[in-house]
Amino acid sequence: MRAKAQASTEIMITVAFVVTIMFPLLIIAYMQSANVSDQLAVQQAQQTATKIANYADTVGAMGYPTRMNIQVFMPQNIDSISVGNSTGGLGHELIIKLRTSAGTTQIVGLTLTKIAGDLSTIARPGTYFIKISAEDNCTQILDASMQDCVYIERS
Repeated sequence: MRAKAQASTEIMITVAFVVTIMFPLLIIAYMQSANVSDQLAVQQAQQTATKIANYADTVGAMGYPTRMNIQVFMPQNIDSISVGNSTGGLGHELIIKLRTSAGTTQIVGLTLTKIAGDLSTIARPGTYFIKISAEDNCTQILDASMQDCVYIERS
């Protein structure tokens, strides 16, 4: 009878030891996984913002009536996308706000040409086609009439 109790106690001690070591390792692995996921999303958003900004500069350099359609990938956890400036007016920035475990991160793509547009419909994960067109009169933006710009919108 005494031998059975000793075996049970040894197994319980072994299981407790394994659980004590494995639990912190699982927590560390989960935290690293979330960190890598955040870094991947930020990197994808940066590539997308840079790609759109580069094509906007190309279209702007060619002038009216140049148009291009490009394909972009949007990562997960996007809060919003602003084209032109933070209020959606005419400007030189494409701003992607991304939620990460550390809080909200802003990814900015800068252009040499003035840009405007609406990309709010692609603030979800997936692959989208975007139309980039040079305009000689930005009538889509109220405060930008009679100005050259590049207008960016979903195709």
